[in-house]
Amino acid sequence: MGTRWRQLAWFVGLWCGGVAAVSLLAYGVRWAMGMG
Repeated sequence: MGTRWRQLAWFVGLWCGGVAAVSLLAYGVRWAMGMG
């Protein structure tokens, strides 16, 4: 049970990190295009 919860938490954390990274990347590209 503990292993499953740890695996789920790791998966959720990785997914949230990926979403945050993509959002930051898109925001940075939009900002760079606006500056240029």
